[in-house]
Amino acid sequence: MPDLEAGPKRLNVVLQHRMTAAIRRPMPPLTLVGTIHHDPKGLPRLMGILERESPEIVTLEMSEYGVSFRERHGPRLRERVFHILQDLREESTNQHREEIKGSRTSLEIGAIQAILLTLELPFEFEAVRAYCSRNRIPFRCIDLSNYSRDKLKRLEEEMINEENMRKIVAFSPMDTHEKLRKERLLVRRLLSEGADHLLIKAFLDGGNEDGMVLRDRYMSYRIREVLRTGGKVLHVGGWEHLLDDPGGKTLYGFLKDLEPKRIPSL
Repeated sequence: MPDLEAGPKRLNVVLQHRMTAAIRRPMPPLTLVGTIHHDPKGLPRLMGILERESPEIVTLEMSEYGVSFRERHGPRLRERVFHILQDLREESTNQHREEIKGSRTSLEIGAIQAILLTLELPFEFEAVRAYCSRNRIPFRCIDLSNYSRDKLKRLEEEMINEENMRKIVAFSPMDTHEKLRKERLLVRRLLSEGADHLLIKAFLDGGNEDGMVLRDRYMSYRIREVLRTGGKVLHVGGWEHLLDDPGGKTLYGFLKDLEPKRIPSL
């Protein structure tokens, strides 16, 4: 099997060849589930969907590297966050409280919560692992490890340091409920029947810096491979990968010929 993480050009050539060869091959049913990452009620919502859909194999928008990193380094990095926040709180107490806005409730700040949650195994992984273990079915983490490695390296080096945490504590909003409410409204709007394609394109153009097209192309290939083994497949990932992109360059777009069922986990 070729090294599919060798680089974008090599990856695109391999994927195009393999996907073209398999495009007319009959495939089992496919369901794509889209979650809101870090949703505090995401676990029971996703568990309910898994129980209702009863897949025979599950794939997950997470890399094997991402799982390993969080298991090995997550506790250490979370402890570093807590130590930095404690130092900032003590500094605020000893000097001027108003200089570090909200330091007494810094763990409630959305950006701090996001960092801490990113260092944990996400609810999507926990739900899929629990469901598959209980039902004795396999699951696969199919995202690009190179992407995870770069993202987690930036998190460790650029985000979890005193200078950045000081800025977050001083200037970030405290309440995350409104942000989550607005995201749910956006999900419903962009995944609805007859959604505005120009709006979808504008949204996707703003998020392409994370290599979404390359990742979705790679994951679509991995999903097709799993489908060829037989059985009903359910994929769990972020809701934006389910968008019907006019250019066909989302996960849903790459798999649209299979007529997958799309379910937003809201």
